[in-house]
Amino acid sequence: MKVLVVDPRAERYERGLREAFPALDVTGATSFPEGSLAETNVLVTMGVPLPGIHFTSELAARMPALEWVQCLLSGPEIVLAALAERDDVLLTTAAGVHGPQMAEMALVQMLVLNRDLRRILRNQDARTWERVPQRVLEGKVAGILGMGAVGTHLAAVLAGLGMRVHSFSRQPRPVPGVEEAFLRDELAHDAPNLDFLVVLLPSGPDTAHFVDAAVLASLKETAYVIVLGRGGVVDEEALAGALSSGSIAGAGLDVFETEPLPADSPLWALDNAIVTPHAGGTSDRYPEQALALVVPNLRAFLDGRHDDMVNVVRR
Repeated sequence: MKVLVVDPRAERYERGLREAFPALDVTGATSFPEGSLAETNVLVTMGVPLPGIHFTSELAARMPALEWVQCLLSGPEIVLAALAERDDVLLTTAAGVHGPQMAEMALVQMLVLNRDLRRILRNQDARTWERVPQRVLEGKVAGILGMGAVGTHLAAVLAGLGMRVHSFSRQPRPVPGVEEAFLRDELAHDAPNLDFLVVLLPSGPDTAHFVDAAVLASLKETAYVIVLGRGGVVDEEALAGALSSGSIAGAGLDVFETEPLPADSPLWALDNAIVTPHAGGTSDRYPEQALALVVPNLRAFLDGRHDDMVNVVRR
């Protein structure tokens, strides 16, 4: 059994897998090595479209022995496209490992907006002493749209800060920290009660522009929108209009319909918007977080216990 890890931090994955499986043939590389493709049985990679690590259908065709791909992202769209002609290959994802960093990114965006930190930093650059009003998160109502692993983690974090948490999902369920649980389609109904709307939905036909002009119009003028998860869930044209008109107070934006965000996007220039480069799911200890999932999956795979593998997208 030959395992190939292709990632900018491949050495850390390789070291972790060798420690867990001393007898296994594990190769780590920062790009796809020509000489190892034909014999590779297991591929561990993010597959993102970056030089050297972009997993494509052409590469998949050159890997006849490939049996399983462990995608290191929660969203497997790129890897699924590469495996379009390889329905013999098992695919799993790293869904569930992003809770801590995504919750922290949401909290960073919320604090920067709520405390008007951009204005404070501008004042520092100008050596201007101005006591900017400081609003606290405690007692504010945060709506979390999308209650997967990240939403569940975030609910506990926000509740721990004294915030009141409302959740919106396809099938509402009891979640620690959630005060009120709603169906996803009830968002516009509850939107007037929210001080923050945190968008964590994945992309897909049923979530495209789910947060549209009508939802944004339902929010109060003092509300903030935090967009994490995947781009395309929020109607960016409607959002830019709401921000420009002041019908909402501001937004923290980490994901976009087109990435990188085009230079001519009006979102760049809005004083009440924070733009971050799809960094919410990243972490300085991501390999260790992912290995906590990859190692049990690999052990189950080697033992032939495929039903015990987690985050299976397809058999």
